[in-house]
Amino acid sequence: MKARYAFVIQDLKGFGGTERSTSVIMNGLARRDCDVRLVELVGRDAPAFPLAPGISVTSLFDRSIKIFNSWFRIVWRLSRFLKREKIDTLVVVESTHALYGVAAARLAGVRCVVWEHFNFNVTLNRRKRVWGRQIAARWADDVVVLTRRDTALWREGTTVRARLTAIPNMAPPVTKRPYPATSRMVLAAGRLTEQKGYDLLLRAWRIVEQDPASMGWDLLIRGDGPDRDALLQQAEGLHRVTIVPATGDIEADYARAALFVASSRYEGLPMVLLEAMSAGVPVVAFDCETGPAEIVRDGENGLLVPPEEPEALAVALLELMRAPERRQAMSAAARVRAAAFQEEPVMALWMELLQNGSR
Repeated sequence: MKARYAFVIQDLKGFGGTERSTSVIMNGLARRDCDVRLVELVGRDAPAFPLAPGISVTSLFDRSIKIFNSWFRIVWRLSRFLKREKIDTLVVVESTHALYGVAAARLAGVRCVVWEHFNFNVTLNRRKRVWGRQIAARWADDVVVLTRRDTALWREGTTVRARLTAIPNMAPPVTKRPYPATSRMVLAAGRLTEQKGYDLLLRAWRIVEQDPASMGWDLLIRGDGPDRDALLQQAEGLHRVTIVPATGDIEADYARAALFVASSRYEGLPMVLLEAMSAGVPVVAFDCETGPAEIVRDGENGLLVPPEEPEALAVALLELMRAPERRQAMSAAARVRAAAFQEEPVMALWMELLQNGSR
């Protein structure tokens, strides 16, 4: 009999890294002849990313609810689903949802894996995330984090009784198209929020525009979010910056980008860096606590600079703008690095975790 896995998530409607990672892992399991179900806490629209035909989608509620106010109803509905569908393992996407997911799995008598997508030190001032991690560490069977560094942070920050495993996000397939050597476009992509540090990027770009080496270079920031108006205001007076909405066809941007820049204040394991590497786009990134250093090999496929230092970011961008042959070499190295994050090695880790059972 096929193993039956259910993934529970708030919803799969967004274009973010968490949603994309969830869809590709579920599809990877389906391709390996597993029975995979998606459970959305609140479901309204179709998932943003395509799911394999055999993956069923169930919604626990059709309107927004608060986890604390509806905790008993959520646990009851989810546990009934797990029993009815004879699920073997529940994967809880994002530790906040461990608040109800772990209890529902225990009530149903199924194995529970909590999949964390932030680094342990990031809470976004949400008590639910802090409490969810404590519950996951003590009462889940497994906790999956994105980086080796984060396994250390979990052990330092809480009492971990669950089995703790680092599995990176999966990169898209490596492209074979040649590096666009004549391109003078710097790309940034992601939610327009404080986390992504676009205010720091614009400060860096102001320095870049003042240097003659940047003549002909443009910055494209692709994304939506609450900071759009503030960023548009900050960009006034800059001559070579464009801020455009998110798209489902980000590949077209990677295809014409000469450089990718990541200015995040914090990350888990950023999908945009994996996407850039797979597309052969050299990266300049802040070396924030978790994420970039496990993808970017400094000086080989990109440059890492001290976090939250716009001046250092500007210097690194200008350094590569002046060095077309180095950019070309970094593009080839980026594709080689992306091989470590392709479907086969990442899915091998997931299959080992799921098939080996609990602790």
